[in-house]
Amino acid sequence: MNICDMDKKSIHILFLLILTNLFPASAQQIGFGMYADSGINLSALVPDVLDFGDRIGGEGPVSILLSDNETVVLEIEGIAYLDVTVNITPPVSEYLLLQGNSNFLGDPERRLPVTIKMAYYNRGQENIDIQTAKQQAIEVTGHNATFQIRRRPGGPPGPPPTPPHSGYTPPVAKAYLFIYGDLTVNNVNSGSYTGIVDVHVEYTTYE
Repeated sequence: MNICDMDKKSIHILFLLILTNLFPASAQQIGFGMYADSGINLSALVPDVLDFGDRIGGEGPVSILLSDNETVVLEIEGIAYLDVTVNITPPVSEYLLLQGNSNFLGDPERRLPVTIKMAYYNRGQENIDIQTAKQQAIEVTGHNATFQIRRRPGGPPGPPPTPPHSGYTPPVAKAYLFIYGDLTVNNVNSGSYTGIVDVHVEYTTYE
C-alpha cells in the first residue's frame, strides 16, 4: 500500500467516527411513579412523560421550561381547606441512564445529568386554562413543598372548617403540579436514556 492509499484510509475512518458522533442519542424520557394519601386523587394530564426529544451527542444543556408544552402537568384533587406536602424523588443520582439500566450509573458514556424542577398552582379557579395556571404558578426550590390545595385569601383567618360528621361531604378543590427541568447531553453512546421521577402527595400533619 502506498502513502496515498494510507492517507485515504485514514480520512475515511475519521469521517466515519465523526458521523457516528452525530447520530441522535434517541429519545430522552422520564416517566413518573405517583403515590397519594387516601382522599387525594393524583393524576397526570397530557403530557404524562417528561420528554426531552431526540438529541445529538455532545450538544450540551437542553431545558424544558415551566412555560413549555413539554412540561408535565399533575392534577391534585383533595379537601379544599387542607394542606398537602409534595415530595418528588428525581431519577437515581440525578442521571438518565442508557436504556434505563442502573448498571450504567458509574459510566459517563452511558448517563446524562438531569435536574428536575417543580412549581404549583393552587388559586382554586375552576376550569382554569393550564397555560394561565403556569403563568401564575409558584416555583419551588428543592424537591418538596407544602401548600394549601386551595389557597386561602389574605387577611385574618376565617372560621374553622366544619368538622367531619355523618352526612357531611367536605368541599374539594384542585391544585396543579408542574414538572420540568434541565438535561446535559454529553458525548455519550447513542440510544434511549430514561429515568423515573416518583411523586408523593399526602395531607400535611404538622407533627
